[in-house]
Amino acid sequence: MPGRLATSIAVDRPLRPAVAAQAASVVGTHVAALALPTVAVVALHASPVAAATLFALEYGAQALAAPLLGVVVDRVVDRRRLLMAASAGTAAVVLAVPVAALAGVLSLPLLYAVAGLSGILGGLVTIGLQATVPQLVEPGRLVPANAALAGAQSAGQIAGPALAGWLVQTLGGALAMSANAAAQALAAAGFAALRPRAGGAPPVPEHPLRALRDGVAALRGRPELVRIAVTAAALNLGGSAIGGLYVLYAYRVLDLSPWVLGLTFAVNSVAAVVGVATARRVIARLGHPRVVPVFAPLAGAALMLIPLAAVTPSVLTLIVYEMIFGFCATVWLIASVSLQQSVVPGPLLGRVLALSRALAVLAVPVGSLLAGVAAQLWGVLPTLICFAAVAFLGTVTVVSRRVATHNLTTS
Repeated sequence: MPGRLATSIAVDRPLRPAVAAQAASVVGTHVAALALPTVAVVALHASPVAAATLFALEYGAQALAAPLLGVVVDRVVDRRRLLMAASAGTAAVVLAVPVAALAGVLSLPLLYAVAGLSGILGGLVTIGLQATVPQLVEPGRLVPANAALAGAQSAGQIAGPALAGWLVQTLGGALAMSANAAAQALAAAGFAALRPRAGGAPPVPEHPLRALRDGVAALRGRPELVRIAVTAAALNLGGSAIGGLYVLYAYRVLDLSPWVLGLTFAVNSVAAVVGVATARRVIARLGHPRVVPVFAPLAGAALMLIPLAAVTPSVLTLIVYEMIFGFCATVWLIASVSLQQSVVPGPLLGRVLALSRALAVLAVPVGSLLAGVAAQLWGVLPTLICFAAVAFLGTVTVVSRRVATHNLTTS
């Protein structure tokens, strides 16, 4: 079995720098996810609304900027330099926090600016990297390539929170942000080692609004890609709403201890790694026409297990939820990104990916804010049921049709 898993997650040589850069970037992002609100709450005594604004700004700025980021990705000739610049820019932006702390000039407006700018630059890296993958590997290797990148993300998600907790505890939130800067600098170095193949004819300069309209037309021209975008938004809307209340629900309603809650999180990480390791075989056996429409509703249905845990053996129910969601969401993500990369022409890929991402990312702050209001009005458990239903029904509605593909291979 270990040999099979190793084969499944083997990384093509041209992709290895991108995988290393992805892992470093995710670890740094997790450090910032804990350190930045810690600075706001502990050092600057921010109110709950001010702390929540940090979260909303990072995702909201990225979502609003994403369509124009896609135009930028499609217009640059050397995407490797773009990825390097975006990662280096992120390092410089987040380094402003420890510098300001040492200078005694920390402020909430500075933290807001860091959250917004780092969110935009992070979106640029994500879109640019996904658009670059087809230039790094052969068309038949898209699924293994995206699985490798998803594996790097899972590894970063496992290591990042633990490192973040230790750094914040040891150095304090402001100085811990320097670790994020170092991680983003490492990511920039990884992107510098990429050697993309030529992407065909050089981009034709055009007005940004016209370029954006071309991207919208390309997305609308592929109904299966529209459904993927709306599906991602539905999962993010329900998932972020539930995620914002999950810890509160686990402690106050289910009466779980922190270590048990941490155990359920670990199960999700393990399930995601299994999804990464087996995605190629699952997609090869079932095919994209089945994986894309089926695995998203399965992930959405798993969210219903969270409120169900209130009336069933809670720990077992949450473990089953984490297993199903972690596996299905990971395989669906790999399959859907590979599909987008295979059917969208290279000169339009950045814009189509960006438009899809804009819808998905905007759902995150919207879902978390709506859930907070709904929980105040209805209570935590009814809110969880409502948003789990939204995620499930949203995925079922938009992926009910079969997906047409261009004979993707997964060898």
